[in-house]
Amino acid sequence: MHQGDPVIEDFSKLAAAATAARGLAMDAVAASHSGHLGLPLGNAELGAVLYGSVLRHDPTDPEWLGRDRFVLSAGHGSMFLYAWLHLSGYALPMEELRRFRQWGSRTPGHPEAHETVGVEATTGPLGQGVGNAVGMAVASKMMAARYNTPTHKLFDGTIFCLAGDGCLQEGISSEASAFAGHFKLDNLVLIYDANGVTLDAMASLTQSEDTAKRYEAYGFQVLRVDDGNDLGTWERVLREAREMRGRPKLIVAHTVIGKGIPEIAGKQKAHGEAGIPFIAEARKALGLPDQPFTVKPEVYDTFAAHRRELGEARKAWDDLFRSWRSANPALAEDLDRALAGQPPENLGTRLPPFSQEKMATRKASEAALQYVADAMPWLIGASADLYGSTFNYI
Repeated sequence: MHQGDPVIEDFSKLAAAATAARGLAMDAVAASHSGHLGLPLGNAELGAVLYGSVLRHDPTDPEWLGRDRFVLSAGHGSMFLYAWLHLSGYALPMEELRRFRQWGSRTPGHPEAHETVGVEATTGPLGQGVGNAVGMAVASKMMAARYNTPTHKLFDGTIFCLAGDGCLQEGISSEASAFAGHFKLDNLVLIYDANGVTLDAMASLTQSEDTAKRYEAYGFQVLRVDDGNDLGTWERVLREAREMRGRPKLIVAHTVIGKGIPEIAGKQKAHGEAGIPFIAEARKALGLPDQPFTVKPEVYDTFAAHRRELGEARKAWDDLFRSWRSANPALAEDLDRALAGQPPENLGTRLPPFSQEKMATRKASEAALQYVADAMPWLIGASADLYGSTFNYI
């Protein structure tokens, strides 16, 4: 089968999962009387395909080195991520969803890395998730260049990032995207939730640019999803985007914000909790269980079966990893040190001695940096076109 071809013929199980995720988002926002309903409802089908089919991950080991990564740049839609982490089988129990946005919970209003299992990046300020995703794409490329061998292709993961209009209006996302396009980070898939709505008003009142053309100018390959609530289209386009080489990808996805609650669907008030008064009727219309925070057993069964498939792929990767370690002990040692994030012992003894002669601190820094970089080859540095002045080139 061609890698970009859909691997699912019957989408009924993923459709049921999308409905369940919508229900969890409604229940959590209603319970806390706060939060954002629009994105989790509008992107439920995307989540179903990502976590139920396309994403290479292991819910039993969220730190697995061979995984793909998903970054929710539009972090205000955090219940999108929490619902899918729960359904996928990550250690995020239903009780934490019940405590959405409550003090001390693992389901804060915006996702926080290192606090909630499965969250790859903390995304509060809009646009920062795009920057994080670009950084992850760079790091993944560097890992592949340093550690992959002709017989062991270990590191080839894809970085998926979901962003909205608010993210793409921020300067940080523009700068990061331009960087990604220039350096041809083809392991990056940026998904633009083009629902036509921003928090205070319809998007047409504040923007009129052609985002697709802007990203083409950056050097991205642009794909389109005309119906962001069609599972088959998501399956095809996400796999096509993953396979494309040579350039990063932007998927312009036209979704219906707040889909599932007719009173707010497609409207500005889908941002936030304005849909709460209509949730009871919406849940009934969607065929959700009468009791809130309840998921039909068959949905859990779907993801349990998918975890077994993921486990088989993970096992094959682990076998390759063991073979690589055996064949490349020096590289393996280097990787272990890099992952530990600790400098080598006695690093200070490697630094060059400095005389009492006058020396600009940037020149002293330049000399010291070369020794540090030699001892820690995974060190990353950058400069905004100022190497000739700052002397921080490695």
